[in-house]
Amino acid sequence: MELTRIGSNNWGSFSSVIYDAFSQNSNDVLRIGAIEDGKVCGAISLSYFLKEGQAFIDSLYVVPEFRGHGIGRALVEEAERLAGERANTLEAEFYGDSQELRDFFTARGYACIDGEPIYNYDAQKLLSNKQYAGYCSNRLSGVKAYRFADMSSAQKNRVFDLLRENGERNSESNTAGFSYDLSVSVYRSDDMRLPRACLIATEDSEHVNIAQLYGSGKNNPKFILAAIFGFTEAVKRHGAKGIADIGMVAAHPGVKKVFELLFGKRLKPTESGLVHAIKFLGM
Repeated sequence: MELTRIGSNNWGSFSSVIYDAFSQNSNDVLRIGAIEDGKVCGAISLSYFLKEGQAFIDSLYVVPEFRGHGIGRALVEEAERLAGERANTLEAEFYGDSQELRDFFTARGYACIDGEPIYNYDAQKLLSNKQYAGYCSNRLSGVKAYRFADMSSAQKNRVFDLLRENGERNSESNTAGFSYDLSVSVYRSDDMRLPRACLIATEDSEHVNIAQLYGSGKNNPKFILAAIFGFTEAVKRHGAKGIADIGMVAAHPGVKKVFELLFGKRLKPTESGLVHAIKFLGM
């Protein structure tokens, strides 16, 4: 098996096994690909939050037919070696219903810690809810949500400042998961300089996930509401016909309360909440 750095020269060969949140030429992420018998068989993506001395496995994927051959182990060991040159800890996140991943990381010296709960809501039910849309429209006079793609460079830079203030690790070089099409930032209509809230969303073929929801120090519930409503409007424009559910990561009780007010009382967490696998490097 051969491990190789993924860059612009070989992106086309490895694009099918890269699942991180970054653009092709991002400086925030280091990607390593695996080749077995001349075939692409996997990849790992590594990013850094250097202020905290942390490195993160943003994506680890092995092609199904090559699993069980030690490729995932080799990719993680290479990530540990590279991360150890710049960081003190290495962390990965995965859904808690995967016992296979728990065993994989535990066997390699990682502590697996249960993290934030995840709540799911029927996407079509929300997007077709006229009462919800009317309520938000009436409450949000003087507030405007913009998709990241529609903002100016200056506005984007102020959003990245807000992300950094809230500890978003992938915003140090002004890229981030916030570059997703469904992510939005909220402004007062009479002050387009300062973002009041932002929502980071990711997606796959059937699911959309609200990964992060941040407010500025001058925040109030109106801006949080505007971020969520702006996100649902972006989902509609994006084409939501095939989306089954919206997942929400609630890192603290206040976020869960907001979700319950909008999506229904007594939301129950799924069984697949986030798990943090953490290893101290050099030990």
